[in-house]
Amino acid sequence: MNNHSGHHSVGMFAAVLIGLSAVCPFNSIHAAPSAAQSNNLGSNIFYQASSGVSPVESTSPAQEQKQTETGPSNSSLHPGGTSAGSPVQEQGVPSGLKQAADGMIQSLSSQPPFAEWKDAELSYHPLGPGTHSWLVQVNRAGQSIGYLVIGTDTNGVYQLNEYGSGSGGPYSMDVLRQSLQSLSETELSSTDKLQITPMYEEPLLAYWLVRSSTGSQICIDAMTGDPLPLEVADGSWKHKLHHNTPPLTIDFLGTQAQSVAFTAAPFDPYDDLGWLQPKQKLSIHSADQFIDTLRTSPRIIFSATGINFVFGGPLSINGYQSWISPDDSSHPILYALSQHDGLSRFVPLKQLLSSGEFYGLDF
Repeated sequence: MNNHSGHHSVGMFAAVLIGLSAVCPFNSIHAAPSAAQSNNLGSNIFYQASSGVSPVESTSPAQEQKQTETGPSNSSLHPGGTSAGSPVQEQGVPSGLKQAADGMIQSLSSQPPFAEWKDAELSYHPLGPGTHSWLVQVNRAGQSIGYLVIGTDTNGVYQLNEYGSGSGGPYSMDVLRQSLQSLSETELSSTDKLQITPMYEEPLLAYWLVRSSTGSQICIDAMTGDPLPLEVADGSWKHKLHHNTPPLTIDFLGTQAQSVAFTAAPFDPYDDLGWLQPKQKLSIHSADQFIDTLRTSPRIIFSATGINFVFGGPLSINGYQSWISPDDSSHPILYALSQHDGLSRFVPLKQLLSSGEFYGLDF
């Protein structure tokens, strides 16, 4: 099985969303604690959600169809255990992905903001189909304490698309459920049966693709639960991206996370809209310029006019984290830090440099 196509072999899950009958192919594969020290798959497959939505066992396509029509079974799964009679399944996670995730988490857990990640439980969720990305949830005591989104480059080398520490990470079933409940009858009928697919597209677009049995579809932001523009579903937003030559990617194997540099307290870009003035625009086109600017203007904002939804932006930036590759120690890989509502989200600076503008609040 190819590393970048492993998500095609994983079964589907049916999940109950209050007031709606939904098929949610957001499957997960649970790994034991100390994932950085072992490549053994866990003995059970489940979706570990903080929402209280009870997951059900992995099913065959025939069983899925039956559950779609009649509702899922009453079995429940608990972190670290299996439901009575549930089949043991050990499939779906490419070994290369596990090796990459283990190395990234082991490196991050050596830094104070990620100390809780040491020996945490990991669950793997394929994002797709066809996007070659995985969500790796970092869990402790049944609660998510962080996440990684890992993808592949054109050569199949695993890359860290983004990561975050704290609550409020992407693809919360609770956020999805609330979002679906808030949609009006004109958008989705309560009698519709829904197919819900977690999606991730570069640069940083995390969303749920919701298709109804009547043929309509809606895209929901996987972070906020807000409905996304129609151009997400048809992909027309992509022509708005700057078509710069993609930067060279680096194999993350052996790459080490450095200390997080905090330059200011968390802030909301909507609290002070002064940054929208033309004079606040910054000249940042490289990693060195980004670091130098934060020394004099510790609060900066990234904005991509017309496609901020692709980045979850505008993004308030109040720090960064560097990763050092043993193959090129003179050129650190930088991730910009954006903090909001208890989540510290780290996004690759290279994606921001080629796709939008930076603005300052402190000069």
